[in-house]
Amino acid sequence: MICQFLAGEPDRRGIVFDRPEVVPAARKVLAEHGLADRVDVAAGDFFESVPAADVYAPSYILHDWEDGSCLRILRSVKAAAARGARVVLVESVIPPGDAPHPAKFVDLTMLVMLTGQERTAEDYEALLDAAGFALDRIGATPTPFSFIEATLR
Repeated sequence: MICQFLAGEPDRRGIVFDRPEVVPAARKVLAEHGLADRVDVAAGDFFESVPAADVYAPSYILHDWEDGSCLRILRSVKAAAARGARVVLVESVIPPGDAPHPAKFVDLTMLVMLTGQERTAEDYEALLDAAGFALDRIGATPTPFSFIEATLR
């Protein structure tokens, strides 16, 4: 995802933050895309801390966890970031109503297999608010994923 964010933006820099076992593969992909000199790669545990940044873009992370764990992740971001920093969550958002939607099927899977869940727009707003972020907007995409944008208060 960071390769797409930095494509065509030569003045931007980034950080890939992931588990230690992912770091070598991340470095390889960044080198293949010519981004090794513009992207730092850091290993760690987002429940403990994350690197300081202006924008955070966790992609399909929060749906893996129940609300308490999501709050720990978002509070790690809050502790590392300055007021006004942005978070852009890439997640599925369950739409209102009873019409079929891929997020509803994934939600059933999460219920059976993991502790996580898919969430509604209202769920994300409450979660972000509890962690100290103000929801700015949710941008739908042609895929099952949306961009949920928020600002650290």
